[in-house]
Amino acid sequence: MQGVTAKQIAELLGLSPSAVSLALNGKPGVSEATRAMVLSTAARMGYTRLEASPGSKTICFVRYAGTTIQIAEHTTFASFVLQGVEARATELGYGTQVRYLNAGDMFNPQILESLSSSNGIVFLGTDLTQAQLPELEHLLAALEKTPLVVVDSSLLCRRADCVINDGFGGAKAAGEYLLARGHRRMGYIQARQRIRNFLDREAGFREALAEAGAAAPVVIPVDISSEGAFRDFDAWLKGAACLPQALFAENDVLAAAAIRVLKKHGLGVPEDVSVMGFDDVPVCQMLDPPLTTVHAYKEELGAVAVDHLDRRVRRGEVPHAMTGVGLLKTSLSMTLIPRYSVSSPGD
Repeated sequence: MQGVTAKQIAELLGLSPSAVSLALNGKPGVSEATRAMVLSTAARMGYTRLEASPGSKTICFVRYAGTTIQIAEHTTFASFVLQGVEARATELGYGTQVRYLNAGDMFNPQILESLSSSNGIVFLGTDLTQAQLPELEHLLAALEKTPLVVVDSSLLCRRADCVINDGFGGAKAAGEYLLARGHRRMGYIQARQRIRNFLDREAGFREALAEAGAAAPVVIPVDISSEGAFRDFDAWLKGAACLPQALFAENDVLAAAAIRVLKKHGLGVPEDVSVMGFDDVPVCQMLDPPLTTVHAYKEELGAVAVDHLDRRVRRGEVPHAMTGVGLLKTSLSMTLIPRYSVSSPGD
């Protein structure tokens, strides 16, 4: 759908226009659930937000929703990346365009023309899988003069610049932290929807345990959505013969769902089981207890991506359309944030 407005989204969802505006702009004042619902609806409807004046240099932030994996819908991670894009773009003299695209849109000539009219593109790659690569190759072929940087995925690192978090290192640090607190019997809350980022986190966590000679974690597959994760973890817990000493979840949404289930069954966190998440989204500090997690520098992802684009624009470089131009792969380190959802056995 073309020409969708924030007002139309508000009417469809039964929300006030101000609430929709706060959600779309990544501002405080709405709940995590409302923000996720608004962003999901905006992506589905093909909403476009323009913040660039005519004739100005522009960077386009593209949020792409796949057909099967839509992890970005269930977290506010993307909103913080966008804040970083907008802030750094403004500092460098660029306006910002925001496009919410669905699978198949890359074959639409009008959309391709619109994207190629910007000076550069920051492409949120959270949901990318091998299945989307043919469509993305079609996009790159159409962007003959427009550089593109992929954020939060290394899947296209051989075709475009990319900026990612060190998920492997962050999850390994999480495993080492739980081990240092005395935990040996671990559970790993694994999203059923597998993306490169989750594979990296699982590999890092497993390496930490292997290096310490600890047993491999019990894998608990759950849906990526908050309610789906609650349902799946609840079903697992009802049939579990032995509760792990500590649970590590692939993101904070899954960790929050696990805490809700544990409380439903009368189990204390961290008294009966420690719980740890990943990403450090705002909900972490609102949970009871506040969630121990691994902090991702979300705004910095967007800012670094804009720096890369600005460098390409100034040099007249479009790496995916040129030979002899080295690609940039930037990995940001992550920081472990201890709070109150992890304790040592026996505390």
